[in-house]
Amino acid sequence: MIRNWLEATKNSGMALGLQNTYAVLSYLELDFDNTQIIHVAGSNGKGTLCSIIAASFSLNNESNVLFSSPHLCRVEERIRLDGRPISNKMFDNALHQVKDAAEKLSINPTFFETTFLAAMVITAEVMPKFLILETGLGGRLDATRCAPADLSILTSITKEHTDILGDDIYQIIREKAAIARPGKIIIAREMKITNYRQTVTESANNCSRSELNELSGIATCKFVEIPDGVSIIDEAELLAIAAFNSLGLETNKLAEAKHIVNWPARLQELSLPSNHRWILDAAHNPSGLGRVMQQIIRLAKRDNQSDRISIVFGTSPQQELASMINLVNEICRAFSHVNLYLTKPQGGRYPGLEPKLLANFEWACNEIHTHNEVSTAIDEILSKDVASTGVILSLGSLYLQGNILNYLGKDTDEDLSLLPKQ
Repeated sequence: MIRNWLEATKNSGMALGLQNTYAVLSYLELDFDNTQIIHVAGSNGKGTLCSIIAASFSLNNESNVLFSSPHLCRVEERIRLDGRPISNKMFDNALHQVKDAAEKLSINPTFFETTFLAAMVITAEVMPKFLILETGLGGRLDATRCAPADLSILTSITKEHTDILGDDIYQIIREKAAIARPGKIIIAREMKITNYRQTVTESANNCSRSELNELSGIATCKFVEIPDGVSIIDEAELLAIAAFNSLGLETNKLAEAKHIVNWPARLQELSLPSNHRWILDAAHNPSGLGRVMQQIIRLAKRDNQSDRISIVFGTSPQQELASMINLVNEICRAFSHVNLYLTKPQGGRYPGLEPKLLANFEWACNEIHTHNEVSTAIDEILSKDVASTGVILSLGSLYLQGNILNYLGKDTDEDLSLLPKQ
């Protein structure tokens, strides 16, 4: 079974490096001459930006493929064709081609490399007008760097994944800015970091990769000023406008895409048959949660006369856990009554933190409930009436949000499509 082989690629762990991916990609001899490729990297907001870009293309009836990671509910959503997750059959066919090439080359690709290569196979087959690639981790050594690109975009950059990328902010900037391609443009969100422009420009001036057979050359940097207090989705629109202008593309559908795009688990609201109202957000680090915290509070207070909230929180191990919990507590303090449900997300690269461990922190809540299984936490919450629960809010791991959507049955193609059903 090809899915068994895909599952086995997880045994290769997480590996940064281009050699294996580029070898398989070269062996496959895929043609992307008729597809414009946009490559996005950053710490926060890159998924939102990719979703708005893809949605705007779909609204304009322009064929597109979006590769993003990780997936929430099922692996096919990593590759969206015209906004919808690809079919099982299409994904399996692409996996067979990747597997055959890898075995002929005696290469054991990682799970991420495999899904990225499958996306490239599908792109070559359907020949869309556009391909949008979301970087997995970093940029310089990320598998997606092996693809050609007509334009690169940098969203906001913060210290993240310091165990892998290091805790030097300038090293992290250099790693992410290395998605620049020689002779092409890189759009970069302006950051209030000393020497930020200089660091990005130095990477752009030295972006040619001989191991990818790229010709020598530099990338042109275009910096985009983002006003203070702008939301992540408004910031994404501003970056997308700059990107489209650089490529000579129409921007007329971007505003509509921003308002209707369905990017699951990003400030997502669900109205359940039980009349419970559930808000999901997958901000998984302090900088990301800090950006959306006030939006979350406003959203949770809307039509919430009792000012009660039930918060579901679970996370993978992270170095900034205390800061993350402080932000969750700020949300707690905004409400009159808080029930906190601590649980353990499933399906991530690392095992989720034990709920009993999380319970040892100081929490600004009225009641704490611990559940080793996400499903039992959901069952307990939904067993209570709306007056008792108030608004339900789930935070922390993206995998937790996927667990919740799966359990609630909100994981169909329609649920996961970038454009809501017309």
